Amino acid sequence: MQKTKIASLLTAALSLQAAGVAADNLVCNGTGMDWYTGMVGETPCQTYQKLRQICNSQYTVGVQSTATPPDFCTDQVSSCCCNTLAFSLSMLCLNCQQNIGTTTGYDAGTGAYQGYLGNCPNPQTKKLPTDIQTAVCNEPIKIDDDIYTNGWDDGSCVFTRDTIIKDNIVANNNSFTHCASTTINTSKSSSCVYMFISY
Repeated sequence: MQKTKIASLLTAALSLQAAGVAADNLVCNGTGMDWYTGMVGETPCQTYQKLRQICNSQYTVGVQSTATPPDFCTDQVSSCCCNTLAFSLSMLCLNCQQNIGTTTGYDAGTGAYQGYLGNCPNPQTKKLPTDIQTAVCNEPIKIDDDIYTNGWDDGSCVFTRDTIIKDNIVANNNSFTHCASTTINTSKSSSCVYMFISY
């Protein structure tokens, strides 16, 4: 009986420790990615994990490798990660985990995207498969419009902070237009509303 309690407590402690490590991998070190967190409301690691968990509920973000690619698309159901959007989010997550300060951060060199993909059967460029896009909107997961347009023919990925910030300002903080659930309605009505009160 006593051994069973000790084993249960040890298992619970290890589970909490593992959860803590996974949670720490979602946190940005330093302030270099505050622009993303302020715009999206979560870190890029959280966005990346949510996207991957659509296809693999057990996926947790690990420590992203500075020897790019930072992560690999190895899920059995790979349509959530077998695309340029997931790769871009993994690169942003890498920059989140590293204390990049005000530097330009980490870029992925030629061929990094292909290395990330591994044996993906049908990689998508600058879009998500229709069913995954629907799931992203249903969750709702906020993915900036510029993440959809990231992608370089040679498989590299260049840190895009300045472009995303500029485009978000130009769009009046409305740069999440691939889902109705994350699009801000900025239209204004010119009609007047009258209230009649009878006594």
